[in-house]
Amino acid sequence: MDVQTLTKQEIRDRIKNAKHLNTNAEHVRMLFVPNKIGEHNFGELCTTYKTVINQNFDTVVIIESYTGQLQKKLAMPSNKTFETRFGEVPVNDYLRNEFCDEEDDFFIADEGYSKEMSIYTQLPILQSCFSDFEVVSLQIGDYDPAIVRELAFTLDELLLHKNALIVYCCDVPASNPDELEKLRTLVVENKESGLMHYLNSNDKTVKGARAFMSGVLVARSWGYDIEFLDHIESANNICGYAKRTQPQIA
Repeated sequence: MDVQTLTKQEIRDRIKNAKHLNTNAEHVRMLFVPNKIGEHNFGELCTTYKTVINQNFDTVVIIESYTGQLQKKLAMPSNKTFETRFGEVPVNDYLRNEFCDEEDDFFIADEGYSKEMSIYTQLPILQSCFSDFEVVSLQIGDYDPAIVRELAFTLDELLLHKNALIVYCCDVPASNPDELEKLRTLVVENKESGLMHYLNSNDKTVKGARAFMSGVLVARSWGYDIEFLDHIESANNICGYAKRTQPQIA
């Protein structure tokens, strides 16, 4: 199966027919997905997107880690639209400017832009799920944990009361159950310093760790629980989602 040749309807059908998860789908507003999509992980990806396919979002914010460092540490491409084989998706320029106004390290900049960005991997799936939405693409271009915290704080402030889905692009390998269990323990027990140390160490095998960490921090602030789909035995990379488990405070 070549995922890149599937039609929008074929993708949508595969998502709707994916494994059912026992979750309150209307409370899912964050997804953790692989950077690249192929036959080896498409089933897990469909299961993940099934948690939101019956919702409607005004905006989807896609977070990914840039390999290396960018002069503009939190960079958003200047595109007015992003185009895939299913057509164009408009950028939410107002929200993009809100990010720039909120903190000093957010910039509209094309330094890290390329067609290899993870946003181009995820957009066809999103277009198959939702008929009308805008997008904001954001790259983390620095390894300083303070930048990850700044991103998480801004996502928290700007998106808590907006009708937005956040998609974090990160590869969490399924081949090392001990590492996954360590990661899960750090997340569940809210050990932020330990998680920061782990994700900045040379021992980690998570690719896109900064995006992952920002998602963990936002989920904790919003009172969301992160669920890993590691029970699906065929997975090469672990997908996941975050759902609300306690009332949000206005």
